[in-house]
Amino acid sequence: MLNIQQFIGVPKIGFSQLEDGATRFELKYVPRGFGHTLWNALRRIILAYNLGGAITGLKIKWVPHEYDIISGVRENVINIMLNLKTLRFKLDENVDSLQWVSQKFKWVGSYSAADLKLPTGIELLNWDVHLFEITDSSVELSIDLRIEKGYWYYSLDYLRQRDKSPDWNAEVWLLLIDNDFSLVDYVRYDVEEVIEDFSGSTKDALNIEVKAKYEAISPKEIVMFAWEVLASYAKLFVFDNVYIDKSVLVDYEDLTEDSSSPVEEWSSVKTMPIDALPLSERTRNALIKNNILYVEDLEKKKKSELLVMKWVWRKAIDEITSSLSNIGKVLIG
Repeated sequence: MLNIQQFIGVPKIGFSQLEDGATRFELKYVPRGFGHTLWNALRRIILAYNLGGAITGLKIKWVPHEYDIISGVRENVINIMLNLKTLRFKLDENVDSLQWVSQKFKWVGSYSAADLKLPTGIELLNWDVHLFEITDSSVELSIDLRIEKGYWYYSLDYLRQRDKSPDWNAEVWLLLIDNDFSLVDYVRYDVEEVIEDFSGSTKDALNIEVKAKYEAISPKEIVMFAWEVLASYAKLFVFDNVYIDKSVLVDYEDLTEDSSSPVEEWSSVKTMPIDALPLSERTRNALIKNNILYVEDLEKKKKSELLVMKWVWRKAIDEITSSLSNIGKVLIG
């Protein structure tokens, strides 16, 4: 975080339940301009990439294609597929992301999603969906459902190409279902700019409302997954061999320890950059070129190791030793 948080306060988050079942997340406060940057990115990820389970294919015994009809069943195959398409599932993390589930129906009557028998680790989220009706007692309907864990939208073109690839086992009489995995009803946010009269400084207060389509899904899960996605892409730009000046950054843990007192210059930074040492430009550049970017890296080196490095001379060693002693640190030996 930017060290401006020392002056606008420790960012705190709160939760509240709305009448329609949505959860409202409130974040106070972040630096001016961060509100729309953070909340819009979060909203777009939640809408497109929330993780759920859906049916992407099925096999019905003795049914070769979706334009067929089944004697003794009121619905045609396409209508059955459309009903199955609306089902949503929650798959445990220790369950394979693709599962085949076999079902048999042999009694006259109307069948809904509640009649499905699912294995452990797969939870059906909408039990009230009508599937089909059997009108002939001699009919035994055997259906194999392919349930997948995924995100976004799987088109028919994508499924056809994927299922034809050598990595997939081609299924006979497989009826593909294009599907999305969305578990979110809506996401909306607003940002309030707060102006401190006594100082003239401004900060953002953020509010975001997330409503899941199903009670078994927690909006906290949805929001946390979105932040994990965003953080994982941000980590791509953390390079080991690049030095950045972190003197204006502060850790959240450091703020919460004592948010009322100013943070010392380096106490909020986990590693002290080489720039913190009073070294000559030649010596500093020599260390950076040898990928020694922080004082902690320098402390782990022996004098003999430094001497064999390119651009590091004995005079530089004396300068480094003197600079380290000024801040109570020494080389290994």
